[in-house]
Amino acid sequence: MPLYQASCPHCGEQVEYLRPYGRRDETPLCPNDRTPTVKQVTAPAFTPSSWGDSKWAGKYDKGLGVTLRDKNHREQVMKSRGLVEDTAYDQRNRLDKAVSLNNDHERTVKRYEHNLREAGGDKGLAIANTFPAND
Repeated sequence: MPLYQASCPHCGEQVEYLRPYGRRDETPLCPNDRTPTVKQVTAPAFTPSSWGDSKWAGKYDKGLGVTLRDKNHREQVMKSRGLVEDTAYDQRNRLDKAVSLNNDHERTVKRYEHNLREAGGDKGLAIANTFPAND
């Protein structure tokens, strides 16, 4: 909720008050003589990179835990920590490999279940037939 300032036109008392943005035009009464106060124009607080000021240009990277000035700075930090960029291509390759491994696993499970039925419930024989010694 924004913090506003107002002053009493009669006694000069300064008043700070909180108002939701939708009620920003409502000003409080002066605590001394209960007359309406006049809203003051104030400068908003400056926070780093709040408006893209080039002096504060940069972005905080949560993964690295540092504020980065630019792409080159990011590369330097990553190199100093022994990190490598994870590209969409790398992610796709890992996903394809995981899908392939999962499919292989499912085929092996089905082959084991089939061998278990064929062996009449003998787990040792089903395992031996599913995973032959020459594999």
